[in-house]
Amino acid sequence: MITDVNITNLTITESTPDTTNTITTTTTTTSGVVTTDTSSSSSVSNKEETITTTTTSSTTEVDGEDNEDLLEVSDRQLAYVHKIIDLEPIVGADVIEIATVLGWRVIVKKGLYKVGDLVVYVEIDSLLPPWNYFISDRLDKCNFKIKTIKMRGQLSQGYCIPIKELLNHPHKQLKAVYHEEENIDSGVKEIHRVDREETVLKIEIGSNVTEFIGIKKIQDHHGGGGGGNNIFKRIKSNGMSPFPSFLVKSDQPRIQNLPHYMETYEDVEFEVTEKLEGSSITAYHNNGKTGICSRNYELKHTTETAESEIFTTLVGRLDILKRLEEAKINVALQGEIIGPKIQGNIYGLPETQYKVYDIYLIDSNRYATQPERVDIMNTIGLKWDDHGVPFLGVHKIGGKKLSDILDMANGFSQLKGSKPKVLREGIVFKSNTLRHDRVIHFKSISNQYLLKK
Repeated sequence: MITDVNITNLTITESTPDTTNTITTTTTTTSGVVTTDTSSSSSVSNKEETITTTTTSSTTEVDGEDNEDLLEVSDRQLAYVHKIIDLEPIVGADVIEIATVLGWRVIVKKGLYKVGDLVVYVEIDSLLPPWNYFISDRLDKCNFKIKTIKMRGQLSQGYCIPIKELLNHPHKQLKAVYHEEENIDSGVKEIHRVDREETVLKIEIGSNVTEFIGIKKIQDHHGGGGGGNNIFKRIKSNGMSPFPSFLVKSDQPRIQNLPHYMETYEDVEFEVTEKLEGSSITAYHNNGKTGICSRNYELKHTTETAESEIFTTLVGRLDILKRLEEAKINVALQGEIIGPKIQGNIYGLPETQYKVYDIYLIDSNRYATQPERVDIMNTIGLKWDDHGVPFLGVHKIGGKKLSDILDMANGFSQLKGSKPKVLREGIVFKSNTLRHDRVIHFKSISNQYLLKK
């Protein structure tokens, strides 16, 4: 069972022929430091094996009509079919083990899966619906949120669902079509509706089941320092229009989903920059038209939105739209807006800042390389060193293991003006040259940061 990172009174009961050993762990998070107290006891066993978890997490409401969430929600696939490539025992644990899916390590019930089994893998940051299976797995105790946790000294990221449980969808009447007719052991090939021969879902590697299950992305609005993403509070639905079709939404893939990159691009030099924790904002110029977008919508410049920190920073203080218009280049600056009223202002900044992390070349339909980004920023009179995300170095990933790339993400923020010892969210890798006419890119999120969330 995968639960929220803020776990209290975690009780794991593991049966033996004569006794039940109960380990009670109390975990608290104080200033980003996880501390654990453990005690053990023995009692008469009734030969049952259970895993019981109680959490103190507060409920996160995800409301599709909330403007703040609409503006920030990601298009990321949160659940998909993939194969278990490894199973490892956990020292001292009789009822749980570690499964590996792609580059993700997940705690699962021991004996539930075999290496090679297809499962539904659910990524961290997912909010599951209240299906009976999830309730029986006690996910209701963590408000159905899937986050990074540490249990028995093992990091667990994600949640696995047996394929057969898809047939128990609470709002659909479904039946399985097997690879060999009427042979359950041959595995599910497709899922059909009961009332007619209509394929609802093909069970194959990569099949996206996010919408099928009804999974949403958790929208974390941090408290403190202004809290949340209050920069969006002034923006009403009539201040939004569809995201421009000539742009692409920024969303770096995680290295755990691309474990083959270490071999495929072993000889490539990557620029490494810090991933800042704020809100993604795009500013563009295209054939005489300029605009500002959130992750999902273009934001109209109205009397109300003009007073938001987005417009006062980008249009007012930095004058980015005018700079782009005067340069007459068809590009989109994609950056992170950080500071007061944004994600709790974790950096302790006195005023809002906009840090560019990428530039999209509209006419070429690709992202710019690092030299191209620097040149464009110089052209519009904004130096990359002052207005770009922190540069951390140039690295090759050949010979590195996935764990090495993840370890590189840990550490403190290098943002100028940040308060000291702020854990960074992660790092982003971008190839310094084009491969297959595009920039190769991915991100590595800090596990130190994820455990703190």
